[in-house]
Amino acid sequence: MFIRRATRIDSPGVAPLLTQLGYPATPDQVDARFARAAESEVDAAWVAVTQSNGQETIVAFAAGHLSWPYELDHAVAELTALVVDETHRGEGYGRALVAAFEDWVASAGGVRASAATALHREGAHSFYERLGYRQLAKKYEKSM
Repeated sequence: MFIRRATRIDSPGVAPLLTQLGYPATPDQVDARFARAAESEVDAAWVAVTQSNGQETIVAFAAGHLSWPYELDHAVAELTALVVDETHRGEGYGRALVAAFEDWVASAGGVRASAATALHREGAHSFYERLGYRQLAKKYEKSM
């Protein structure tokens, strides 16, 4: 396994992972999102990759976003996506991607990292707690 920054060529491998997460996406849609993020200095994404017989397989994906809130003098970041292929969960890929995200936050001078996860994803709640994340607030959303 190795972790690397995601690029547009990863779109075909990332699309099925986003679909597993509950956000159906085509490779073309993911490619457009990667193209948009490539223009940004505050967005980053990573993939966990396995290799066999010279062939790479993307088994997990993560993305993060930096922001500078008015109430702080330093950046904060949110892990906006994290998904491990259902056949590879529990093998350390998620932990490795979170570590890559946290390294990115620290290198940007970030003072806080957060992750949002749906209320029904109890396994994800436990995962983040094992990594030292604590629930500090409730997040409210409104579709526009």
